[in-house]
Amino acid sequence: MERGKHQQRSASSSSSKSGVVAKMRCNCGREAVVRTVKNGPNLGKKFHSCPLWPDTDCKFFKWVDGGDEIADDLRFQLFEKDTTVAELELEKSLSKEKVKKIQLKKDK
Repeated sequence: MERGKHQQRSASSSSSKSGVVAKMRCNCGREAVVRTVKNGPNLGKKFHSCPLWPDTDCKFFKWVDGGDEIADDLRFQLFEKDTTVAELELEKSLSKEKVKKIQLKKDK
């Protein structure tokens, strides 16, 4: 089967971000690539595979360990911090308004 036709039916894409994910070798000795699941229950999940897939019998496959979960957790932590900062800024603003009202009453 021609490579182009077979890739069109493929449910993943490859990435060469070697600085993001530790380098590993597939069963045939080549540097594994990171691909992303394009459909199904694992949509968006990343995995390592042979760079020649699907045109090889290598069958190397390994999920990328928790990178997405770590990123999601960090995004959530950042969101929580941003929310806390916004709440504190609002509280500060309300406190300033209260001080102004008290000073106006005092000056009368």
